[in-house]
Amino acid sequence: MEELLARLFGSGQQTVYSDIDTPQNFYDRPLDMEGRYTFLPLKDTMEGSVFNEREYALPGLLAEAVNAFTAPNRALLGGLDEADAPNMALNMMGGGLLASKAAPTPQGGKDLGSFLFNTTTKPNPVVGTRFETEFLGGLADQRPVNLEDYLGSSIMIMPWDSTSRNVAVKSVSDVNLPSQQVTHGGQDYARDLIHQQQGIAGASGEKIAKRIRDREVQAIKENLAAGGTGGILHLPATMGAMAENFSVMPTNILLDVIDQAKPTKAALKELNTMVKNAPIYKKGVKTFPFKNFKGIDTEAGRQQLFSGDGLGTTAGELRKKFVEKMYLKGNQERFGFNAEDIVNSITDPNLRGVPKGFVGNTIIQGSPKGMRLSPSQNPSYNTDFTGRYLGTLGQSIPVEVLLPKRFAEISGQMAGKLGDLRTHTLGALERRKKGVSELIDDEFLTNLQRYMSSFR
Repeated sequence: MEELLARLFGSGQQTVYSDIDTPQNFYDRPLDMEGRYTFLPLKDTMEGSVFNEREYALPGLLAEAVNAFTAPNRALLGGLDEADAPNMALNMMGGGLLASKAAPTPQGGKDLGSFLFNTTTKPNPVVGTRFETEFLGGLADQRPVNLEDYLGSSIMIMPWDSTSRNVAVKSVSDVNLPSQQVTHGGQDYARDLIHQQQGIAGASGEKIAKRIRDREVQAIKENLAAGGTGGILHLPATMGAMAENFSVMPTNILLDVIDQAKPTKAALKELNTMVKNAPIYKKGVKTFPFKNFKGIDTEAGRQQLFSGDGLGTTAGELRKKFVEKMYLKGNQERFGFNAEDIVNSITDPNLRGVPKGFVGNTIIQGSPKGMRLSPSQNPSYNTDFTGRYLGTLGQSIPVEVLLPKRFAEISGQMAGKLGDLRTHTLGALERRKKGVSELIDDEFLTNLQRYMSSFR
């Protein structure tokens, strides 16, 4: 097992560079984990498609070469440093809208001065910290869970975003937010005191909620067939970067930011065009489901963000695309904010910086009488499902550690498939109808104890 994990993921060691290390060229440095999906000079090969991959929009070596050859002209612009070399080349050669001194972004009608220049090679330590929030209470205390008490049960994972719950967001990037968005999702959904009284564990779209229920029914059958107790423990698993953009929370905050910025009509028109013309690939076919978007500067257009009326897709997909376009560096500068501030303002502090495919922060026990579904009051999802909040393992653990047998089995089936092997394996564990749970037996507990002991 260890040999397989080592072959898939390496030794787990990460090279760390300090201020006294020999300086490296930007194209030699390892990618930072946090923000690698959105904030690097990357481009989509098939935007919106399940086959989409991200790659450098322009090789770093070429970017630095362009940087060197254009030095005299850039001197007239007040100078351009190493961090801006790829940005300048990208803006000139079609790599995307990134902030660059060589290609300054048009400003809106009111410059709030709240966008801060920030790159992976010259990070601004303030970016990602400029937000004001207030916890409103209403959550049960976290309590430790000893999985030895659930010997004979089975565990299974379900994807869950990393947002917080019952937190009012008062400002981001030094922009006061009149609506003061209250977060309402995340793994703390089950910790909500009202939800505990109602036996509610989570919420999702109706189709996905039914899949969660059916997967639990199948897992119970498999558990009993293996000699288990019939108990099921659900482990919310962290999703990829920007998974929260389907929810209404980032959208509500960005609408406040736009209104406070008082942008020009031209800036709003450009934003609307970006969203309207954005394609989505369905089975390799390029579609334009947002072409009837009525615009962020109209009441009807804003309503579409929550209703989906007149679109060729759902309101959630429109929200995702709207946030994606707003998070382009050019729009961050134009409307006066940093995306990292918004992301961190609505993220559960216990899950900030935790990569995709980690579990243990929350454990939910399946309903003894079977999972039940009901209409939800959640602003982002329409269906609640039942379960009981148990507590936490006290740390976030890779899925492959807690479900080693299932992970090894499925990753073996995925070998040779295009794309990232771990991502494919996690996707199967999250979506397959059967064969995705793992029995808590003596071997499981011994392996878990060995892993936990390595951190003491």
